[in-house]
Amino acid sequence: KEIADWLMWSNEIKDIIVVGISYGQGMDAWWSRRARDYTHCNDTVTAKGWFKSTGGADNFLKFMKNELFPAINKNYRTNQDSATIMGISFGGMLSSYVLFTQPELFNGYIIIAPPLSWNYKSIFKLETEYFSNHKELNKTVYIAYGTLDDKDWIINPTDEFIKNIKMHNYNGLNFVPQIFEGETHISVYSTALTNGLKTIFKR
Repeated sequence: KEIADWLMWSNEIKDIIVVGISYGQGMDAWWSRRARDYTHCNDTVTAKGWFKSTGGADNFLKFMKNELFPAINKNYRTNQDSATIMGISFGGMLSSYVLFTQPELFNGYIIIAPPLSWNYKSIFKLETEYFSNHKELNKTVYIAYGTLDDKDWIINPTDEFIKNIKMHNYNGLNFVPQIFEGETHISVYSTALTNGLKTIFKR
């Protein structure tokens, strides 16, 4: 939120409302519930046995759609046409999942360092299925990672994901990939978020 506050203060982005979803019960709960809510399926390959529960993304999105969005729109002056989702790591994978399964939920997507190797690159299959039925994708999508991130887990599958989306050349899609030299899985966050916000909410 502080990054967005400074960008708004300096008139580098439009005024926005930042909504964060927290579990509020310490790091152990944060790790386990993040893995549960931000993953769209179980991983039977790379991350098998790493987390107690995974694959709860659809329930999490139901909560956002049926409870969170109505509460925000009721209590705040919002512009639903500019709704944007941002996520790093599992959050980036969740954003990618939403983009090709429920794209109507958001108009902007900020995807940072997503572990797209998850479960045999299952996100790739979803993107291919989406393209087989849709040639338009009227969204702004910003995707980024750092060059010091893990090659197998993040870099290589993200490069392939970017290549596939470019190849499909969706009508109406504003697609902005960016790679940051010398940044890790963690350090890339602030830089990528800044650039993502400026891409989507530029004045």
